Amino acid sequence: MTKRIIIGTSILLGTVVLIGAMVSLKPEPPKKKPVVQATVVETQVVNKEPIQFIVDSQGPVKPVIDTTLVAEVSGRITKISDKFRVGSFVKKGDVLFEIDSANYIANVRSAEASLAQAKAAYQDAKARTDQARKDWKKIGRGEPTDLVLKIPQLNQAKAGVQSAEAALYRAQQDLERTKVKANFDALIKTKNVGLGQYVNVGSQVATLYGTDTAEVRLPIPDQQLAYLNLPVQNQPNTYPDVRLSGIFAGEEKEWFGKLVRTEGVVEESNRLTYLVAQVSDPYGLKDGANHETALRFGTFVKAEIAGQERENLIKLPRQALYYNKQVLSLVDENKIQLVDVKLARTESNTIYVSEGLENGQEIIITPVQNPVNGMKVKKFATLQAERQKAAEKKAQELAEKNKSESSESSSKQVDSATVSQ
Repeated sequence: MTKRIIIGTSILLGTVVLIGAMVSLKPEPPKKKPVVQATVVETQVVNKEPIQFIVDSQGPVKPVIDTTLVAEVSGRITKISDKFRVGSFVKKGDVLFEIDSANYIANVRSAEASLAQAKAAYQDAKARTDQARKDWKKIGRGEPTDLVLKIPQLNQAKAGVQSAEAALYRAQQDLERTKVKANFDALIKTKNVGLGQYVNVGSQVATLYGTDTAEVRLPIPDQQLAYLNLPVQNQPNTYPDVRLSGIFAGEEKEWFGKLVRTEGVVEESNRLTYLVAQVSDPYGLKDGANHETALRFGTFVKAEIAGQERENLIKLPRQALYYNKQVLSLVDENKIQLVDVKLARTESNTIYVSEGLENGQEIIITPVQNPVNGMKVKKFATLQAERQKAAEKKAQELAEKNKSESSESSSKQVDSATVSQ
């Protein structure tokens, strides 16, 4: 029994050794070299050109004139104009409402009577002075004194006339002020009074926004000021133009204005300089308005300020820049070459190259991971052409195959017909 076990074990071990030897002697299959897929890139052929910089900003639209209208006389409101409503437009001189004028009419008449009395007193004093001068010439010697000629009484009467005239003017002005008017073309922002309400002197009755001009306060970082042509002190006003854009009724609209001033200080809280742009006739109320959509007060707008114009610049997407100073040039149609460049300006989505590139160079404008000199890439246009060519070849082969199968089918049908005959 033991002998059989030993023999069986020996046979099993021999079999295992034989199989191992056969496996080790089996030739290894040839190893395939890994295929490295070239990165597909898009390129741009560059050319130098003059470029005008644009400085972006934003801000709310506000009126240049923002006035709180107050009552200058007291009384009860007896009449209100149909134009005196929130959101209405009024012209300079339009009457908004009227205050009871009865007392003020009486004051004017009283002042007129006082003036008449003062003038009569002046005429009487003047006549007395003239008579005193005549009497002195008859009996007096030398020059008469002012007391002899009653000059003080004449001056007092003259002052009385002037005082009465002033009182009449004040009464007339108060009467005129019972008609509360718009002092400029305006939009009524708020209305604080109604018919029958009593108002006192100084009561705030309305807020008016002037419609002649709107302005936008635009914050500009210090580094962006270098790209603007702002006039220096004592030089002619050459402020640049501004394009404003905003959303109205779900659509983007645009308006055009001009910078008119800088605020002259740097804001301490954010270290920004504020420029002020103005747009004439924002609501398009005048003849010959140059914009179709009203630029409403309170609208938040984006601003594009026309900046400096520089020659021989190349504009590229921001993602074409690597290591803050290099771009990728395509050489030999499929290789990368890193090129050092000098930038005139860097924006969030765009760079402007002033030195380092020449006209006609092909620059890679899509991201490439860890680019190095000599790295192989494939142009997207080349890939498209290859795919198109492959598709055309496949379509041609399929057409030839279908044609061949059709010919074989026709031949079989002819043979079958011959046999049946």
